Amino acid sequence: MTSEETTAEKEVLSRRRFLELGTGAAAGLALSSLPAGDPFTGKRAGSGARAVILVNNYGGPSHLDLFDMKPEAPLEVRGPFRPIRTQSAEFELSELLPLHAGIADRFSLVRTCNHDLDALHETASSLIQTGRPPAAENPAPHPGVVTSVLLGKNDGKASNFLLGTAGNKPASTLARHGPAVLSPHDLRLSLAERERFGLSPVGDNLLAARKLVEDGARFVTVNTSDRPRDPLGWDMHGRRGFSGFAELRESIAPRYDRAYYALITSLEERGMLDETLVCCLGEFGRSPRINPLGGRDHWTGCWTVYFAGGGVQGGRAIGRSDELGSHPLDRPTSPWEIAATIYHCLGIPEKTTQRILGDDSVQMKESGGREIMELF
Repeated sequence: MTSEETTAEKEVLSRRRFLELGTGAAAGLALSSLPAGDPFTGKRAGSGARAVILVNNYGGPSHLDLFDMKPEAPLEVRGPFRPIRTQSAEFELSELLPLHAGIADRFSLVRTCNHDLDALHETASSLIQTGRPPAAENPAPHPGVVTSVLLGKNDGKASNFLLGTAGNKPASTLARHGPAVLSPHDLRLSLAERERFGLSPVGDNLLAARKLVEDGARFVTVNTSDRPRDPLGWDMHGRRGFSGFAELRESIAPRYDRAYYALITSLEERGMLDETLVCCLGEFGRSPRINPLGGRDHWTGCWTVYFAGGGVQGGRAIGRSDELGSHPLDRPTSPWEIAATIYHCLGIPEKTTQRILGDDSVQMKESGGREIMELF
């Protein structure tokens, strides 16, 4: 086994352990537990987010090739793609995301997310989803668990779901509030809607997420890639087993673009967008300079995440990166603030769950971050 394969295997095992500790796994919860809450019956004006769809773009999408392009930078930084105008007066996007561009007035970018921890998938994936670095003891719980504990129904039914992953083991102390792990195949998805979402794995998962929220789920996490070594994943090192610019252009970005567009527009058509926070996160961005193999490597100095619905005002660009997209120029944003923003949208007080002691016993601790108020 090569060193790269060993590292990839360790990261998969580490990721499973993070899911067990940070979120729990309730794979044994039957689909018959749906609905998890009251189904959507229409828009309630003035209310906050009733549910969250967290799109976890595991692998680290390239901010420089998608959301924060630098057309005036040297070729080895700006890459092969050009920016295009959008429905927002505040930002352009990559030509790879034309459907995003058409609904840019519905979502807002935060372009200065950064941290100084190691640029490792598992460390950063835990950090971006929970707002805290991973810990062997008393790990910070996933916001899906917090949402289930504080907002879920006390009737034994699941309100927290996970799509796009496999192999998770139940954690007994969190089984009640940890995510029910599902596949889109477990749900009745019509062919017409699957076609609208693009007939792709990411499309099926985002459609399933919308259906779960429509049926009453409080929190749905969608992993758009399930392993670091994935030729159709966001981890675009450019070497064998990983994606590069060609895959990003031909498959990864078009599928994701169509699926996200369908998610936002279908939520809007159903009167659900105002009550559903859709946050698209990555554990880090990609290196400003293209590597010798024609890809980009891990980069925690600066990257972009974005939000729609749940009270978020669309069309905004919060923070600016420097001329190379390497570091924040103004308004640096931490993962702590990302987590605090999710809780703010849900109306959960400015504290997050530090430790779940039992099914209903929760010890609260300051989150260390404030919500990103420029989004609202």
